[in-house]
Amino acid sequence: MPDAGLHDNWALATKIVVGLGNPGKEYTWTRHNLGFRALDAFLKAQEIPKRFEPLAKSRAQTISVDGVRVLLVRPGTYMNLSGDAVAPLLEKTGLDLANVLVVHDEMDLPAGRAKMRLGGGAAGHGGVQSIIDRCGEGFARLKIGIGAPPDPEGESGADWVLSELSPEEEAFVAAILPTVAEGIRLWIVEGAEKAMTWFNTAMKEGFEDETDIPDERREDLGQIIDA
Repeated sequence: MPDAGLHDNWALATKIVVGLGNPGKEYTWTRHNLGFRALDAFLKAQEIPKRFEPLAKSRAQTISVDGVRVLLVRPGTYMNLSGDAVAPLLEKTGLDLANVLVVHDEMDLPAGRAKMRLGGGAAGHGGVQSIIDRCGEGFARLKIGIGAPPDPEGESGADWVLSELSPEEEAFVAAILPTVAEGIRLWIVEGAEKAMTWFNTAMKEGFEDETDIPDERREDLGQIIDA
């Protein structure tokens, strides 16, 4: 079993994976906390115990994946201040943004869909925008879909991201978390380009092979898969 915890030499990490979310048990199962859950799924897939410990404005854990030293980070700030947690860690490690992966929820993708990309804007995500403001745009992102409010006029985006997934949505998300975990591993050991190619292809093929998605759901997903 690989060791776990926050080692004294954490600043020697060569990769940083940040899972976005809000601290506090009341937020654990909200849509906005899928970044935290993705890190948990990744640790489970690697058979590494979860031992996040306080580090600056975060809770963090150092691990080794195929010989690569990795710092896993869960910002301890609230979502819209995530950059305040990430910036000092980048400064201490001396890493550039090419060595950072941010995993977060995404309203522009339906629940059960995910996409990996490099750079770009925040698309309205407060946590991602905070990191961009403090650190720049050049980090990789793994976006996990949470869907948009069914009635935008009746429910704001802010309320939506702090709500919990429906049982159906939860099942869709749970089904892709192993693929998300493997995408994180590949980004660590193979780099962004190979990881993006594998991950985005795997997501597309996964939906093409799925037979129990309702027809109306498949239409929604197909629009994004074919985009």
